[in-house]
Amino acid sequence: MQPEPFGLLLILIAILVSIPYLMVRLYKHYRYINTMYYQITRNPYRSLDDGQYGEYLVYKNLKKLEKDGCKFLFNLYIPKPNNQTSEIDVLLISPKGLFVFESKNYRGWIFGNQQQRNWTQTLPVGKGYESHKTKFYNPIWQNASHITHLEGVIGEGIPMHSVVVFSDECDFRDVTLTSDDASVIYQHELKSLVSEFYIHIEDDLLSPKDIANLYSQLYPYTQVSSEAKEKHISNIQEL
Repeated sequence: MQPEPFGLLLILIAILVSIPYLMVRLYKHYRYINTMYYQITRNPYRSLDDGQYGEYLVYKNLKKLEKDGCKFLFNLYIPKPNNQTSEIDVLLISPKGLFVFESKNYRGWIFGNQQQRNWTQTLPVGKGYESHKTKFYNPIWQNASHITHLEGVIGEGIPMHSVVVFSDECDFRDVTLTSDDASVIYQHELKSLVSEFYIHIEDDLLSPKDIANLYSQLYPYTQVSSEAKEKHISNIQEL
């Protein structure tokens, strides 16, 4: 039985309407698989979990720095003296030093003090219902530990900048920093923060050769086995 002309017209309209959508999806996919984030992590875009998406946003916001000779690495499993590992979410190797990013793609209200061991994430619930609170390890301390173990691999002579990046979907209700050892910011503040470092550090601290050598030295720490990743997660859960 042949479709009615009106039915054929609806099918044709549906096809024409879907073509721009499919083209946009294909274009985004093409752009994504050509990023260094995908080349290193091999994480499929449609399968990114919250943590991976937060890391990708850090890279996406700073991606243009690649044109200036900067290089990115992701999910570096740096060895610790106790035969465990310390995972760096995102590392930017730049002429102004190394930027070590700890990504916290959280929602809700964030409470924490630089001197406290644990911070709090509060997810407000509707009127008449109790809010949900979750404790998490001080991300400033966490990133400081990453830097300490990274220095154990590459030495202590290279300037490192600690940056904790929270999602734009959260709200700092009471986040107190007592020193300038680290920065705690929202995603949308990332570009301006790195620009400030570039402005205040007038001379290049790392040459293109230094950047290339560090990248080559640290890249293997991003390519660890599934067993090593599982062991890392298990060690964290035991803390």
